[in-house]
Amino acid sequence: MTLNSPNEPRTTTPSLPPYGFPASEAPIHPDLLFITDVRRRAIPFTYALLATNIVMYLLMELSGGSMNEATLMAFGVKSNAAIDQGEVWRLITPVFIHIGVLHLVLNSYALWIVGQQVERLYGSARFITLYVLMGISGVTGSYLFSPNALSAGASGAIFGLFGVLLVFGIRHRRRVPQFLSRAIRVGILPVIGINLVIGFLIPVIDNAAHIGGLLSGMALAAVVGFEAPGSRTPGVFQMARLVAIASVLLSFYLVGARYDGPELRMSNLARSWNPLLGRQTTTEQFIQAVNAAQRSFGAARRAIRDGNAVADNETLSSTLGNSIDLLRDVPSLSAASDQLVEELEDTMEQLYVLIEDIGRSGRLRTDHTRSLEANLSRYQTVFRNLMDWIDTDGENYGLQRSDRDD
Repeated sequence: MTLNSPNEPRTTTPSLPPYGFPASEAPIHPDLLFITDVRRRAIPFTYALLATNIVMYLLMELSGGSMNEATLMAFGVKSNAAIDQGEVWRLITPVFIHIGVLHLVLNSYALWIVGQQVERLYGSARFITLYVLMGISGVTGSYLFSPNALSAGASGAIFGLFGVLLVFGIRHRRRVPQFLSRAIRVGILPVIGINLVIGFLIPVIDNAAHIGGLLSGMALAAVVGFEAPGSRTPGVFQMARLVAIASVLLSFYLVGARYDGPELRMSNLARSWNPLLGRQTTTEQFIQAVNAAQRSFGAARRAIRDGNAVADNETLSSTLGNSIDLLRDVPSLSAASDQLVEELEDTMEQLYVLIEDIGRSGRLRTDHTRSLEANLSRYQTVFRNLMDWIDTDGENYGLQRSDRDD
């Protein structure tokens, strides 16, 4: 039995063996040949995308956590302000990073289910090209309609894959097995509808990215044909594949070249799970440490000036020691903030030494007062620089200045 075009009658006496099978073999139904050919195709980019998502997630966890604003910004999350300043690679990088392990798991599962189907139907070259374009479209949708939110994730591209399958089931229903096109049409619409409704009901979900990816997937599938059994990938799609891969690699090269986020540390792995365990986020830890330093320094300064440093010595030493410990354990936000925190910690340690010396002396000497004034001058300089950094870069890390009196 041969495979005929939709407008030609079927014949039971083929003149040529179907799909290159020897004429001596028993005829095989064309639907079975189609399914067999498609199922045999490799899916390297589905595997590669899953691996990339996992690797990026692990790197982010080592850098303070995938839910840490500083880490997200450093790794290329969608930020309208940063894109407006020329960081256009943020239209690509968000597609490959995820916010939290649950986000990663859900998107990875969806990518595995729908990704391998699209890659087998359209071929690897078309698949990766479509995926990158749909991912960019999803980020663009978020940029246009969710301008105030940081966002990331592969869901825009995944919704694009849903759109591709939907159009495939309609456009090519006469060229592929009827049961396949019918199953796709019937199965994909509820999936799209349910996920869009969920996106509208849950505020933290960026539905603008979902809709942007979905519409672009449908539009691309309307003009890009699938890879029919026995056909070869045209040169234009092979070239498009290279461009898509190069765009992704270049985007992450630019992220790495301009990286100003937390250092990669094994200790960050435990800290990155704090939000899931109900503990403080890295930003909250940073705020707590700085505020504690400000309070304890102010208390020690007042005690020395009021002549209470000897009587309150034990309490002052304990408070200063606790604030120093918080500064030592403060999470890394950026190279600039790390330097400022280190300088603040050093200033606090000098004050701690002064308080300890006053306690040992049992009285306040003139040199103690001079040391306090020198230490106060340095503290004010360091703290002013830290507040200036918060004013300029703090918004990127969820920080906002709040002036307080000592």
